[in-house]
Amino acid sequence: MRSLLGVVTGAVLLSSVVTASDAGARALEERCNTGEPGFVAGGYAVQANRWNSHGEICVTYGEGTSWTVSRSSLDWGTLQNGAPPGAYPNIGTSIAEERLPLRVDSPQDIRTTWDITLAEGDYNASYDIWYHPDQGACRSTTPHIVANGGALEIMIWLTSPGIDPSPGWKVADGVQVGDRVYDLYKFTGPTGQVGLIYDMRESTTRIENFALKPFADDAAARGYQSREAYLCRVQAGFEVTRNGTGLRTNEFSLDVGPAAQPTPGLEGVPLPDRNGTPSGTPSSSSEAQSPADDGSSATPAASDEKETPEPVRFLLLALPVVAGVAASAFWWRRTGRR
Repeated sequence: MRSLLGVVTGAVLLSSVVTASDAGARALEERCNTGEPGFVAGGYAVQANRWNSHGEICVTYGEGTSWTVSRSSLDWGTLQNGAPPGAYPNIGTSIAEERLPLRVDSPQDIRTTWDITLAEGDYNASYDIWYHPDQGACRSTTPHIVANGGALEIMIWLTSPGIDPSPGWKVADGVQVGDRVYDLYKFTGPTGQVGLIYDMRESTTRIENFALKPFADDAAARGYQSREAYLCRVQAGFEVTRNGTGLRTNEFSLDVGPAAQPTPGLEGVPLPDRNGTPSGTPSSSSEAQSPADDGSSATPAASDEKETPEPVRFLLLALPVVAGVAASAFWWRRTGRR
């Protein structure tokens, strides 16, 4: 495993403002080296994004949200500044994404699903999540958000075959975020952005309904960003230094929804009585009624049903007798007239 000694950033240096519609199923397209995006289902942008290498890297896309590193000649010897990585082929939100930017302190829930297939090479599989204190910088292309100054880049590494963060960057061990544990690293990017790497201790190739907001909250709690900053962009891809041909995203999605509402308990919730009229709120005090200690149920038993009134019962019993007498008289009169 080779240490990541230089700049680790999947910064998208070039991007254009394009309104993307659902690409749906279509013939595969290929892009090589450029950061210029192609669009797939859901309006997500796919980029080859070679930014620090003289080698070639190409991606193909066009089926749903899947895409593949179709060709790569990247190697340690092709790095431009001698420090990895050489490219960050990725999928993510575009500048035209209507759900972003979003304030860090917004109560809205932000979740993602990402499923990947690994390949031979030296790389990491990581999210690249960009924040900026200036809302306008989120959509700026001159310069791009990464070059605006003041940006925060949160990376979440799912796995990292053949490459490690620099040991000197580590700021915390065993950070619990959600139900997973990470080692936390901090670096300074090429344009001065603060970079945080949450390196997942137990590697995985699939995460589903994965909450991103807790990472922003953790970074804010550690003083690395303001809660008044804005989430600008979410990307998921592979920081490739060597080879990587065959790396594939099988599925990707980002969901921005309302804050989760707590499930109300019984206390304070009016309950209807038997006539459908709301009664008082249930009480938790000792004066609240409870089932009797003699074992009787709070649910009425069959014996508790209302009894039939006596006059009605008498009529019900007498009715057959009256009917019989009337029938006899009728037949007697008929036979008497013959």
